[in-house]
Amino acid sequence: MCRTDITKNNLYIKRIINVIQSTNKSHHKLLNVKCRHSDAFVYILSGSCTYEFACGDAFTANKGEILYLAHQAEYTMYIHTNDYSFIFCDFEFNETSPRKSGIYTPHNTDYSENLFIKLLKNKDSFTDALSILYSIYGIVMKTENKIYISKSSRNKIAESKDYIDAYFKDKSLSVDFLTKKAAMSNVYFRSLFKAQYHLSPSQYIISARLKNAKSLMKYSFLTLEECALQSGFSSLQYFCRVFKNSIGMTPTEYRNQK
Repeated sequence: MCRTDITKNNLYIKRIINVIQSTNKSHHKLLNVKCRHSDAFVYILSGSCTYEFACGDAFTANKGEILYLAHQAEYTMYIHTNDYSFIFCDFEFNETSPRKSGIYTPHNTDYSENLFIKLLKNKDSFTDALSILYSIYGIVMKTENKIYISKSSRNKIAESKDYIDAYFKDKSLSVDFLTKKAAMSNVYFRSLFKAQYHLSPSQYIISARLKNAKSLMKYSFLTLEECALQSGFSSLQYFCRVFKNSIGMTPTEYRNQK
């Protein structure tokens, strides 16, 4: 089905339904929307959430970005943080053709946020509210849409993450190896991995190794070098440098403190 791109077609706003500020207070991590009742512009105040649509498209919304959710869109929300907070405006465009949801990173996030706050606080004037909403639509029109992540690409990235979880102790494990295994370009693989897990693949590998090393350091009969090598680090010196950069203290200081 061909869906209209709202940035390529000048659409008219028929009416504003409501403007609400919301936070994921219940800490639900997964929410399903079967059929969205209206169009919506959403400004992300904090946190992060991945939206996966029934058509196979997916993208991650982060702080400072504007999300457009199309009327009748069907999607699942994978909320990554407890502080996922946003302001959204439900409205209707004047035409009924199927539309494409999208996510946009405005050049001036402060200006964009102020517009949504003004829209939220406006209680009296429909004309003012409509003017503000058209200003938000104007920002979206001028902003490049973020790249969608296809379902097959998401699955490949998830498989790479599972591979790291299983084989992080292998000292030969590298991002280049994972990239070739996923049959992606290096740059594309890194960008998709970070969008999906909020860490670069190399940071994720180091994080898994550090977590394992810290669990081994509880056993006093193991030397720091043994903890490092058994966790996939190539040397004690490299382990100590990475550990201090990440934790803020040396492995010896950490072990003594614990």
